Amino acid sequence: MAEQPDTTRVHGVIAALDQRSRQWVRRARRRLKPPQGNAVVLAVLRSRAHRLLSASAIELRYTGRRSGRQYVLPVQYAGAGDHLVVWPQHWERSTWWRNFRTPQPVTVRLAGRLHEGTAEVLDPGDLQWRSARQTYATRWPRFARRVTGPLVVISLRP
Repeated sequence: MAEQPDTTRVHGVIAALDQRSRQWVRRARRRLKPPQGNAVVLAVLRSRAHRLLSASAIELRYTGRRSGRQYVLPVQYAGAGDHLVVWPQHWERSTWWRNFRTPQPVTVRLAGRLHEGTAEVLDPGDLQWRSARQTYATRWPRFARRVTGPLVVISLRP
């Protein structure tokens, strides 16, 4: 009867190499995270394919009031002439819109082009709030009932 070779050592080496390979793949995945959420929307708005999203979203650029840092984020908007109305969804939790309690300069990418403007917050007690809410509700009837909090109105410069 022929003796079978001892393969436990070979199997141990293969298992160790396999484990090392899995560790390398996990590390590579952590380092190479694909862009998610806002980054994808911003990339589309900046590309030639901006027409896919330009009717509903704009790129909003502004400087933080306390940090002085530049911020860029996509927001859903409704347009009325040279004014854009933005409803900060989840406004109770989000804080970006508070930068515009006093009118601040902003840059907006609308239909693939950059425009300068001034943004300010309208609270439900303000006189123009109803008009701005109506503009937003007309464009986005699904959200009409939920638009209760502050609105950001962006006045574009000609």
